[in-house]
Amino acid sequence: ELSGIQLTGLIIMSLIVGVVGGIGGIALGVVRLPVMTAIGVDPLIAASTNLFVSVLGSLAGSWPAILQNRIVYRVVLVIGIPAIGGSFVGGLYADIISRTVLLTIVALLLVWSSVMMITRAMAELRSDESSPETSDPNIGRGDLNRKTVTRESFVGVAIGLIGGAVGLALGVLRMPALIHVLKMKPSLAAGTNLALTILVGSSGFAGHLFRGRVDWLLVAAIGVPAMIGMFAGSKMGGNTDPTKLRLVVGIVLLGVSPLVFYDAFWG
Repeated sequence: ELSGIQLTGLIIMSLIVGVVGGIGGIALGVVRLPVMTAIGVDPLIAASTNLFVSVLGSLAGSWPAILQNRIVYRVVLVIGIPAIGGSFVGGLYADIISRTVLLTIVALLLVWSSVMMITRAMAELRSDESSPETSDPNIGRGDLNRKTVTRESFVGVAIGLIGGAVGLALGVLRMPALIHVLKMKPSLAAGTNLALTILVGSSGFAGHLFRGRVDWLLVAAIGVPAMIGMFAGSKMGGNTDPTKLRLVVGIVLLGVSPLVFYDAFWG
């Protein structure tokens, strides 16, 4: 029921968001979702559409990451498997959970994580600590031990539940954890986060699909430009200075947090 202007706007927006998200390794569904609900798309249809578009975009963005060896598969398994179950349950029961509460939590976490990333990146730039990523393949691939695995597994379930319910893969919340908790290189974290988005987004979408809440035409209209944009952005992201990439991700997260607040209370 969207007008031609509205649909064209969604397509252009999805392409631009895809490029930015591909560079930072984030599907950026937090931008698409409030835009869709703002123009009148049913929140549950918007949620399912957004999840599947995130999956499509991440699939396209993961291909350059695979070729550049920027996906750490053991981290994908450790965080992804617990998140899959949480995301499916969240998507399945999305209609009985308050979106306002969940989106407010997401927005607050976005503000906190983005400020932390920007502050740390600015400190490194001021002290001239920024340097090209080391070519050593064993450095920055994730500090996995019993403590971090346990903590990230619980976090993965929680993020999956919230994201599946509101229609977000929430790579925006996983990205800071990958960099600052698991001590991953930003470029590796970006590629790994895209792979995680495929798993989590697919599971959450399956929950919505089980309830019949899907508009395939809308998925196609937004998904194709998202794939093109994220493929191009991911190729650029692999050659970005790590500190500057961290700063870009932080700024993007801070910039989209008002959209999430808007969607929580007025979407």
